[in-house]
Amino acid sequence: LPGATKALTYLQSKRIPFILLTNGGGKSEQERVADLQDKLGVPLSTSNFIQSHTPFADMTHHHDQTVLVAGGDRDKCQRVAEGYGFKSVVTPGDILTAYPDIWPFAKVFRDYYSSFAKPLPHPIATDITHDLTSRLKIDAIFVYNDPRDWGLDASIILDTLLSHAGYIGTLSSKNGDTSLPNNGYLQDSPPPLYYSNPDLWWASSYHASRLGQGGFAAAFSGLWAAATNGAALTNTQTFGKPHQGTYEFAERILMRYRKGLVGQVGLNAPLRRVFMVGDNPESDIKGANRYKSGSGVRWSSVLVKTGVWREGTAPSEASEYTVDGVWDAV
Repeated sequence: LPGATKALTYLQSKRIPFILLTNGGGKSEQERVADLQDKLGVPLSTSNFIQSHTPFADMTHHHDQTVLVAGGDRDKCQRVAEGYGFKSVVTPGDILTAYPDIWPFAKVFRDYYSSFAKPLPHPIATDITHDLTSRLKIDAIFVYNDPRDWGLDASIILDTLLSHAGYIGTLSSKNGDTSLPNNGYLQDSPPPLYYSNPDLWWASSYHASRLGQGGFAAAFSGLWAAATNGAALTNTQTFGKPHQGTYEFAERILMRYRKGLVGQVGLNAPLRRVFMVGDNPESDIKGANRYKSGSGVRWSSVLVKTGVWREGTAPSEASEYTVDGVWDAV
């Protein structure tokens, strides 16, 4: 992050409110902030730091339900979800460890999954005619971070969406019923599917950008279309930049942080303008350009020539400003 240390130090010294908004994730906010502090040498706080899945913490209506969490290394995302207040969190690895035949191509990974898998809260159903009250029911599906095992995660998510009311192991009798909307698919009380990050590409240490969570989402959409003969995937919501919901959440956090920083002055001088600085035209720039603030705040986009940005390539979304780096933006 060229210039980041200088830029953040300046903002802090001048008491200029800012937030760090990333489409990254897979760790707790505390762990991510600690990593950034070590790399940048700047004191940071979780109070103004937002990852792609941070808005999930506000979904209190799911906290007492059983949710499926996919993505990330080992059980890190499961523990993040539990830290957000979700009381019953299941991962594809937990299901595979309990029922190895559910994805027979994962034999080579079984030792990996069994090293951190947790017992399921209930067994899966083997037939829809069984009493389902004591069977595993998934009430919501969350993709917290880039899936490491696309085959397993996609298979478990597909099973869940094709099931009766989220009971894994069942198959909805409404699927394929042409007398119903969407040919019967997703008409049997399915769980919602939440993605935390739409990025197709992300900048890694490799010289070319790598597929991100958006790649998995695109692949799963194709799988869903093939499995359902083109039925719509209607129960999906995507967070992360550039989506409206993430910017709404970010604006609330920025306002809260600003009031804590400037005190009563912040109550009398409303936030008027935000500069969104980022390297990804498809997320950072598009999000700032298209965000509609409910508080009348104007968001201006600033593209920096680092990270995903490539010399000689026309950005897919035009920015209000273009600069060489983060320090130039500040």
